Amino acid sequence: MSIGAKRNRIRIEQATLTSDGHGGSTVAWSPRCVVWAHERPLTGRESLAAQQVTATLSTVFEIWYRTGLSVKDRVKLGARTCEIESIVDPKDDRKELHLACSEVSA
Repeated sequence: MSIGAKRNRIRIEQATLTSDGHGGSTVAWSPRCVVWAHERPLTGRESLAAQQVTATLSTVFEIWYRTGLSVKDRVKLGARTCEIESIVDPKDDRKELHLACSEVSA
């Protein structure tokens, strides 16, 4: 993938547990990194569950190779939030990563 194709600036966030002051904890998201990416939409579908229409969009973000990412992380692109489903080095050459993500909106 050429440099010019990676036109989207995405933020990859990691979950951290913070104390809620009552003996429990809540999940807070903190930035892990900000990278350039190429977004490749795959599929979209709508479903009806509990009398509510839910839309799911599957997409792949292609980024330059880096270590330290996890499927527990998430991707933010503007106001959109995508959960990372898998992380693949497509050619196993440590040049690029494909983040397969799903975005669910109610």
